[in-house]
Amino acid sequence: MYDTVNFWLNWIEAGSDLEKSTQYLTNSKETVNKDTGEFWSVGNIDNLKVTVSMAGVSIKGSLAKFLFPDNTYTLNRNQVKEAVAKLSDSIHLDLLRACVTRIDVSTNFIMQHPANGYYDVLGLCRNFNRVQATNNTLYYHNKGKEQKRALIFYDKAREVSSRKGVMPDVFSGSNLLRYEARWNTRLPQQLKEPEIKGNTLFDAKFYGKVISLWADGYFNIDKKRTPNFEAMEKIKTVSDATDFVCAIALHKLTPDEVQSILEDMKQNKVFEDRKYYTRLKAKLKEISNKADITKADDLVTELDSEVRNILSYKR
Repeated sequence: MYDTVNFWLNWIEAGSDLEKSTQYLTNSKETVNKDTGEFWSVGNIDNLKVTVSMAGVSIKGSLAKFLFPDNTYTLNRNQVKEAVAKLSDSIHLDLLRACVTRIDVSTNFIMQHPANGYYDVLGLCRNFNRVQATNNTLYYHNKGKEQKRALIFYDKAREVSSRKGVMPDVFSGSNLLRYEARWNTRLPQQLKEPEIKGNTLFDAKFYGKVISLWADGYFNIDKKRTPNFEAMEKIKTVSDATDFVCAIALHKLTPDEVQSILEDMKQNKVFEDRKYYTRLKAKLKEISNKADITKADDLVTELDSEVRNILSYKR
């Protein structure tokens, strides 16, 4: 489930091996600040970007791609332990003690339909902005200036093909949807841990926790439901009919269109009290999800099942 993992090992933890670590880098370039005398070297350990300075060493990139030919496969708990050990040996530093500064948790789903067909059934998400960056990529960015958290859905087969990566035979010709949760910064605060270090990644309790949070991110997204036209027979009042018509209208709008309408209302200060926008979103969600006039969308049912399967077998 792990893909990108960024590490920071400060000079105290690295000790005398810090300066020596530069000799194990490839494509290394050294820079010196003439005013302060501070130096730093930037290079690679395989696909990973490594920066060594007087303050410590930073390592960034896909740990899955470091262990495997490509990051189509992600790392389970035992594999991340193997990858951290291999990386420690490669740079001759103990990364079990390094602070983890970013984690991407992700996996691929083999779906019945093309990946981008699932985006329209994924609606708004509380505290996140929904952004469909391209036809093949859907982002949810946390609200606020600092991009601490993101949820991403994208066509993994297309992404691998576009960068001429290595696609495992088992995925060849499949509709491959990737769902990824990223914690970009302030990990202890976000994950409510005193610290997160290299050896934390393969701790059973922590691993189970991040997989559960990955799933929570998905289930917190509103899902589009399909109008149930058989429910028309049960309409008895004008209120029933209004809800039915609204449910059909909301189904015809894309999540981005709904989000845009709500943002326009905020821009025009329709309500003086901002909590009314929250109430409006809740009301729209209530109408869209009414069990007696809507039914679960088949694409949502399929995707829900895939996420629950991961939760059932996390280890």
